[in-house]
Amino acid sequence: MRDKILITGGNGKLATELKKHLEGDYLSKEDLDFTKPIELKTKYNLIVHAGAYTNVKAAEFEEKKECFMVNVYGTFNLTQHYKDIPFIFISTEYARNPLGVYALTKKLGEEIVKTHPNHLIIRTLFKPNPFPFPKAYIDQYTQGDYVDVIAELLAKKILDWNRKTSGLEYVGTGRKTMFELAQRTRPDVKPNSVQDYIAETGVLIPNDYE
Repeated sequence: MRDKILITGGNGKLATELKKHLEGDYLSKEDLDFTKPIELKTKYNLIVHAGAYTNVKAAEFEEKKECFMVNVYGTFNLTQHYKDIPFIFISTEYARNPLGVYALTKKLGEEIVKTHPNHLIIRTLFKPNPFPFPKAYIDQYTQGDYVDVIAELLAKKILDWNRKTSGLEYVGTGRKTMFELAQRTRPDVKPNSVQDYIAETGVLIPNDYE
């Protein structure tokens, strides 16, 4: 039987790179608003839920409800509709000890996915290539990498999953600071601190994924 995979978040940075390694139906919000009743007629044998609300700063303030609606209710809606189809949830490595609304909604999404009888939760983190910011944290640790690197690793993980055992796994390239990651593609990047960002924005972000 030919594999038929549904990938949500079809217009996102991750999906753009995943398309190079994983064949499937990449559906954007215009194709599938998963916060609403799902009326797709196509029969799938694997769901990869990569769609999410990801504006960390806005989630803390003016768009908190939207963040919960997409990341929590939307995930619930998908798992209920596809409760008999193997289900992969792309989460964040900072869901382990969530700080702030975005990370909390991804953690809640994980808990919902755990009720699915046949699931794989993947925690990861990716950045645009090259690193897009003039500064990077010297005191924030990640296993993440650039989106092109992570997409290839994710595609392999998705295709290798036996679709029978449920679990949670990390996908990344080893422990490093965000500053060390940034230096690979932006040698002129300047160091800054997580505490500087928190003081400036009032948004809590974690120092570590562990």
